[in-house]
Amino acid sequence: MKFRVLGKTGLRVSEVGFGAWAIGGNSYGPTDDRVSLQALTQALKCGVNFFDTADVYGNGHSEELLAKAFQGIRKEVLIATKGGWNFYHSKERVQDLSHSYLREALGKSLRRLKTDYVDLYQLHNPDLKTIQEGSIFKTLEEFKREGKARFVGISIHEVDEAKAVIEDGRADTIQLVYNMVEQDVRPEILPLAKEKRVGVIAREPLACGFLTGKYTQESRFGEGDHRRRWNPEELKEELEKVHKVSFIAKRRKLPLAQVALKFVLSREEVSVVIPGAKTPAQVEENVKAAEDEPLKQEDLTELYNIFDRELAGA
Repeated sequence: MKFRVLGKTGLRVSEVGFGAWAIGGNSYGPTDDRVSLQALTQALKCGVNFFDTADVYGNGHSEELLAKAFQGIRKEVLIATKGGWNFYHSKERVQDLSHSYLREALGKSLRRLKTDYVDLYQLHNPDLKTIQEGSIFKTLEEFKREGKARFVGISIHEVDEAKAVIEDGRADTIQLVYNMVEQDVRPEILPLAKEKRVGVIAREPLACGFLTGKYTQESRFGEGDHRRRWNPEELKEELEKVHKVSFIAKRRKLPLAQVALKFVLSREEVSVVIPGAKTPAQVEENVKAAEDEPLKQEDLTELYNIFDRELAGA
């Protein structure tokens, strides 16, 4: 496993981390806790040291699994979690970034994780207005002073949100979507993050699993899978995007998922990529992306150009 520095935190993180959304059990279909724990253990054996979760992943279950997997070896791993979606006080979760709620949420996350600190505490997708208002950063700074979070960050959806976070300067990291079919952050945000020394955590590198190449127009998703809400037209559009970039995998004679991860890791601005995994075999496949040869510059240029043409409406 190769390691990179997570921005101004100075933390050495494995290039390939572990995205713990799926093992929560309420977003990517059914899971088996025994197998999930094996996946976490296998990740550590493969050199993965960065594990990203959130309190809403399985309504706390993902955090509980991390606690079980790393009992007695807490200092060997870097744990990042997120808060900001209130699922404690109503049937439907609602975003709550108030000081009082975040303090409550972090406290509950720490208890589930069986630790008195997290290496990184992130706010879960605040909107642009909230970021610009700025009080959320004061809350995060308070958690750092108290030692409950070594470092703090923001998870975002949109380019303008990312820019606002980075330019504010108080977040140590930013978590964003970056993959072969979603490159919106590449032209401006990635270079800006490097300039400001904000660590970049790249999520959804496999585009919700579609860049594994195993889904078709006939694929259907069951209960407990967030992709079930996609209608046939949305599924068709996603598959068309994947088809446009899949030629690189055939050219390099590699699984599409490995090419997808290599694509993300080709950017030096990215500190860690966090593909999800539910089984030890998936962990091993993810890790291979960092072990083998990187993509060639000609491959990257073609993939950039495909996205740029799409963006321009060509």
